[in-house]
Amino acid sequence: MAITVTEILGTDSLSGSRLVINDNFNILAAEINAMEVYFNPNAGTITSLNDLKTQSLRVGLNTVLLDINASTFNILTDVDVNNGDISLNGGNLIRNNIDPQTLNDTFSGPSLNVQVGTSTAVPPYTIERVGNSATGSLTVQVHDGEIGQELIFVYSDATTGDVDITGAINSFILPGAGGTPTVTLSAQGQSAHFLAVDDGTGNPNWYLVGGVGYTIS
Repeated sequence: MAITVTEILGTDSLSGSRLVINDNFNILAAEINAMEVYFNPNAGTITSLNDLKTQSLRVGLNTVLLDINASTFNILTDVDVNNGDISLNGGNLIRNNIDPQTLNDTFSGPSLNVQVGTSTAVPPYTIERVGNSATGSLTVQVHDGEIGQELIFVYSDATTGDVDITGAINSFILPGAGGTPTVTLSAQGQSAHFLAVDDGTGNPNWYLVGGVGYTIS
Protein backbone atom coordinates (compact mmCIF):
# COMPACT_ATOMS: atom_id res chain seq x y z
CA MET A 1 0.00 0.00 0.00
CA ALA A 2 1.40 3.40 -1.01
CA ILE A 3 2.16 5.87 1.79
CA THR A 4 0.73 9.36 1.27
CA VAL A 5 1.93 12.30 3.34
CA THR A 6 1.19 16.01 3.10
CA GLU A 7 3.90 18.17 1.54
CA ILE A 8 5.16 21.14 3.50
CA LEU A 9 6.00 24.05 1.22
CA GLY A 10 9.00 26.32 1.66
CA THR A 11 6.69 29.25 2.35
CA ASP A 12 4.96 27.45 5.24
CA SER A 13 5.87 28.38 8.79
CA LEU A 14 7.10 25.73 11.24
CA SER A 15 4.46 26.63 13.82
CA GLY A 16 1.69 26.60 11.26
CA SER A 17 2.77 23.22 9.88
CA ARG A 18 3.16 21.50 13.24
CA LEU A 19 -0.05 19.49 12.83
CA VAL A 20 0.92 18.45 9.32
CA ILE A 21 4.37 17.33 10.48
CA ASN A 22 2.88 15.34 13.33
CA ASP A 23 0.32 13.75 11.00
CA ASN A 24 3.05 12.76 8.56
CA PHE A 25 5.09 11.12 11.35
CA ASN A 26 1.97 9.31 12.56
CA ILE A 27 1.30 8.00 9.04
CA LEU A 28 4.89 6.71 8.70
CA ALA A 29 4.84 5.17 12.18
CA ALA A 30 1.54 3.38 11.45
CA GLU A 31 2.88 1.96 8.19
CA ILE A 32 6.15 0.79 9.79
CA ASN A 33 4.24 -0.79 12.66
CA ALA A 34 1.97 -2.55 10.17
CA MET A 35 4.99 -3.96 8.30
CA GLU A 36 6.70 -5.06 11.53
CA VAL A 37 3.78 -7.42 12.15
CA TYR A 38 5.43 -9.50 9.40
CA PHE A 39 9.06 -8.32 9.43
CA ASN A 40 11.24 -8.51 12.52
CA PRO A 41 14.45 -6.55 11.79
CA ASN A 42 16.11 -7.61 15.04
CA ALA A 43 15.49 -11.33 14.54
CA GLY A 44 15.85 -11.15 10.76
CA THR A 45 12.59 -13.05 10.23
CA ILE A 46 9.44 -12.84 8.11
CA THR A 47 6.29 -14.49 9.47
CA SER A 48 2.53 -14.77 8.94
CA LEU A 49 2.44 -13.77 5.26
CA ASN A 50 -0.70 -14.90 3.42
CA ASP A 51 0.96 -14.93 0.01
CA LEU A 52 4.49 -14.63 -1.35
CA LYS A 53 5.36 -14.32 -5.02
CA THR A 54 8.96 -14.17 -6.21
CA GLN A 55 11.06 -15.03 -9.27
CA SER A 56 13.65 -16.92 -7.25
CA LEU A 57 14.24 -18.30 -3.77
CA ARG A 58 17.47 -19.36 -2.04
CA VAL A 59 17.68 -20.98 1.39
CA GLY A 60 21.04 -21.05 3.12
CA LEU A 61 23.78 -18.48 3.59
CA ASN A 62 27.27 -19.99 3.54
CA THR A 63 25.85 -23.33 2.39
CA VAL A 64 22.92 -23.23 -0.05
CA LEU A 65 20.29 -25.85 0.85
CA LEU A 66 17.53 -24.88 -1.60
CA ASP A 67 17.84 -22.93 -4.84
CA ILE A 68 14.77 -22.18 -6.96
CA ASN A 69 14.84 -19.92 -10.00
CA ALA A 70 13.38 -19.69 -13.49
CA SER A 71 15.37 -22.67 -14.80
CA THR A 72 16.20 -24.92 -11.82
CA PHE A 73 14.74 -26.37 -8.63
CA ASN A 74 17.70 -27.73 -6.68
CA ILE A 75 17.47 -29.31 -3.22
CA LEU A 76 20.99 -29.64 -1.86
CA THR A 77 20.34 -31.43 1.43
CA ASP A 78 18.41 -34.41 2.83
CA VAL A 79 14.62 -34.35 2.49
CA ASP A 80 12.30 -36.05 5.00
CA VAL A 81 8.64 -36.63 4.09
CA ASN A 82 7.01 -37.57 7.39
CA ASN A 83 3.39 -37.36 6.29
CA GLY A 84 1.73 -37.49 2.89
CA ASP A 85 2.72 -38.78 -0.52
CA ILE A 86 4.98 -37.60 -3.31
CA SER A 87 3.03 -37.69 -6.58
CA LEU A 88 4.53 -37.49 -10.07
CA ASN A 89 2.02 -36.30 -12.62
CA GLY A 90 3.30 -35.86 -16.14
CA GLY A 91 6.94 -36.29 -15.14
CA ASN A 92 9.59 -38.94 -14.60
CA LEU A 93 11.57 -40.07 -11.59
CA ILE A 94 15.20 -40.01 -12.74
CA ARG A 95 17.73 -41.69 -10.48
CA ASN A 96 21.37 -40.96 -11.16
CA ASN A 97 22.98 -41.69 -7.81
CA ILE A 98 25.66 -43.94 -9.31
CA ASP A 99 29.06 -44.52 -7.77
CA PRO A 100 31.54 -43.07 -10.30
CA GLN A 101 33.97 -45.86 -9.41
CA THR A 102 33.37 -49.40 -10.67
CA LEU A 103 33.92 -51.91 -7.85
CA ASN A 104 36.15 -54.44 -9.57
CA ASP A 105 39.51 -56.17 -9.13
CA THR A 106 41.35 -53.07 -10.39
CA PHE A 107 39.67 -50.96 -7.72
CA SER A 108 40.19 -53.50 -4.92
CA GLY A 109 43.77 -54.38 -5.72
CA PRO A 110 45.27 -57.72 -4.61
CA SER A 111 42.97 -57.97 -1.59
CA LEU A 112 39.92 -58.57 -3.83
CA ASN A 113 37.83 -57.07 -1.06
CA VAL A 114 35.69 -53.94 -1.24
CA GLN A 115 33.71 -52.23 1.51
CA VAL A 116 30.44 -50.50 0.68
CA GLY A 117 29.70 -48.03 3.46
CA THR A 118 31.44 -48.26 6.82
CA SER A 119 30.58 -49.28 10.36
CA THR A 120 29.53 -45.67 11.02
CA ALA A 121 28.24 -44.56 7.59
CA VAL A 122 25.58 -46.09 5.34
CA PRO A 123 26.40 -46.92 1.70
CA PRO A 124 26.58 -43.52 -0.03
CA TYR A 125 25.33 -44.51 -3.50
CA THR A 126 22.19 -46.24 -4.75
CA ILE A 127 23.74 -47.93 -7.80
CA GLU A 128 27.06 -49.77 -7.72
CA ARG A 129 28.72 -51.14 -10.85
CA VAL A 130 30.82 -54.27 -10.31
CA GLY A 131 33.05 -56.61 -12.30
CA ASN A 132 35.96 -59.00 -11.89
CA SER A 133 38.66 -60.15 -14.30
CA ALA A 134 40.70 -61.95 -11.61
CA THR A 135 40.78 -65.73 -11.15
CA GLY A 136 39.62 -65.45 -7.54
CA SER A 137 36.29 -64.11 -6.34
CA LEU A 138 35.92 -60.44 -5.57
CA THR A 139 34.14 -59.94 -2.24
CA VAL A 140 31.93 -56.88 -1.77
CA GLN A 141 30.99 -56.37 1.88
CA VAL A 142 27.91 -54.23 2.44
CA HIS A 143 27.44 -52.34 5.68
CA ASP A 144 24.05 -51.56 7.21
CA GLY A 145 21.87 -49.03 5.45
CA GLU A 146 19.04 -46.78 6.53
CA ILE A 147 15.56 -48.26 6.77
CA GLY A 148 13.94 -47.87 3.35
CA GLN A 149 17.26 -47.42 1.54
CA GLU A 150 17.76 -49.21 -1.78
CA LEU A 151 21.04 -50.56 -3.13
CA ILE A 152 21.42 -51.96 -6.65
CA PHE A 153 24.47 -53.88 -7.89
CA VAL A 154 24.94 -54.15 -11.65
CA TYR A 155 27.65 -56.30 -13.23
CA SER A 156 28.85 -53.82 -15.85
CA ASP A 157 32.27 -55.12 -16.91
CA ALA A 158 32.68 -57.50 -19.85
CA THR A 159 34.32 -60.07 -17.56
CA THR A 160 33.25 -63.38 -16.00
CA GLY A 161 34.88 -63.44 -12.56
CA ASP A 162 32.64 -63.94 -9.54
CA VAL A 163 31.57 -60.96 -7.45
CA ASP A 164 30.36 -62.17 -4.05
CA ILE A 165 28.13 -59.62 -2.31
CA THR A 166 27.63 -60.19 1.40
CA GLY A 167 26.91 -58.38 4.65
CA ALA A 168 29.91 -56.70 6.24
CA ILE A 169 28.67 -57.05 9.83
CA ASN A 170 25.04 -58.18 9.75
CA SER A 171 23.97 -60.93 7.37
CA PHE A 172 21.67 -60.47 4.39
CA ILE A 173 18.18 -61.95 4.63
CA LEU A 174 18.18 -64.41 1.71
CA PRO A 175 16.02 -67.44 0.92
CA GLY A 176 17.84 -70.77 1.12
CA ALA A 177 21.18 -69.15 1.96
CA GLY A 178 24.03 -70.69 3.91
CA GLY A 179 25.74 -69.53 7.07
CA THR A 180 27.21 -66.49 5.32
CA PRO A 181 24.39 -65.40 3.01
CA THR A 182 25.91 -64.31 -0.29
CA VAL A 183 24.63 -63.11 -3.64
CA THR A 184 26.99 -63.80 -6.54
CA LEU A 185 27.10 -62.01 -9.90
CA SER A 186 29.39 -63.36 -12.63
CA ALA A 187 28.41 -61.96 -16.02
CA GLN A 188 27.74 -58.62 -17.63
CA GLY A 189 24.10 -57.63 -17.29
CA GLN A 190 23.39 -59.50 -14.07
CA SER A 191 22.06 -57.46 -11.15
CA ALA A 192 20.93 -57.66 -7.53
CA HIS A 193 18.53 -55.19 -5.91
CA PHE A 194 18.48 -54.85 -2.11
CA LEU A 195 16.12 -53.01 0.24
CA ALA A 196 16.84 -52.18 3.91
CA VAL A 197 13.80 -53.31 5.90
CA ASP A 198 13.02 -52.60 9.57
CA ASP A 199 13.49 -55.75 11.66
CA GLY A 200 10.71 -54.62 13.98
CA THR A 201 13.02 -53.03 16.53
CA GLY A 202 14.25 -50.08 14.46
CA ASN A 203 17.28 -51.83 12.95
CA PRO A 204 17.71 -52.34 9.18
CA ASN A 205 18.16 -55.70 7.46
CA TRP A 206 19.15 -55.99 3.80
CA TYR A 207 16.60 -58.03 1.81
CA LEU A 208 17.06 -59.10 -1.80
CA VAL A 209 13.98 -57.76 -3.60
CA GLY A 210 14.95 -58.06 -7.27
CA GLY A 211 17.58 -58.60 -9.89
CA VAL A 212 18.48 -60.98 -12.68
CA GLY A 213 20.99 -63.79 -13.17
CA TYR A 214 22.31 -63.86 -9.60
CA THR A 215 22.94 -66.95 -7.51
CA ILE A 216 22.44 -67.33 -3.76
CA SER A 217 24.65 -69.34 -1.46
